[in-house]
Amino acid sequence: MSDARAQLQRHAETINDRDLEAYRSTMNYPFTYQNYNGVALTIAEADEVGTTISPPWEIIIQTDPDWLHTVFDQIDELARSPSSVVFKVQFRRVDKAGAHSSSYQAIWILTCQNGHWGVQFRHNLGQTPQT
Repeated sequence: MSDARAQLQRHAETINDRDLEAYRSTMNYPFTYQNYNGVALTIAEADEVGTTISPPWEIIIQTDPDWLHTVFDQIDELARSPSSVVFKVQFRRVDKAGAHSSSYQAIWILTCQNGHWGVQFRHNLGQTPQT
């Protein structure tokens, strides 16, 4: 498993664990998040997460109050260079009763800065189209 893929999985685990310090450590900055609703935010430095910008688990709970954790169904590497890797991920949210939400897809880009792989960009594309 590549360092980038391992860091992607660690990043997802820190969201599920709601671990602020670990979450911050899985990112490279500036970090940008965008979603299908038009939400866009950029985090310049790690200490902004949890102070001026809510961590993702707090944002998820605002729209999905029964959310417990997220499961990844698919992680596909789309492109790679020595300094970045682009992944397409497909995931579902699981609520406190164990029910799964619709499937969502996203693009996550990891970069290597000074030897540290970290998530630097996430774009949530919304629900996976039914085929």
